Amino acid sequence: MTSELLHGDLCPLCRRPLTLRTTVEVHSNTPYPTRIDRVPHCTSCAGDMTRVQEWADMMRARYES
Repeated sequence: MTSELLHGDLCPLCRRPLTLRTTVEVHSNTPYPTRIDRVPHCTSCAGDMTRVQEWADMMRARYES
């Protein structure tokens, strides 16, 4: 996955714009650059405990295909 969201990429539940959240940051003592893995994130839906599982399932289906 690229680190850039498509312009206008919206949350499938609330239709708000998605942001990118860092999931993994790997620092290396070798000449390779630091690797940062990011995933799309909606602060509204991901923080709402009644919708968090539904949101996670929808995002997984959307970006793992």
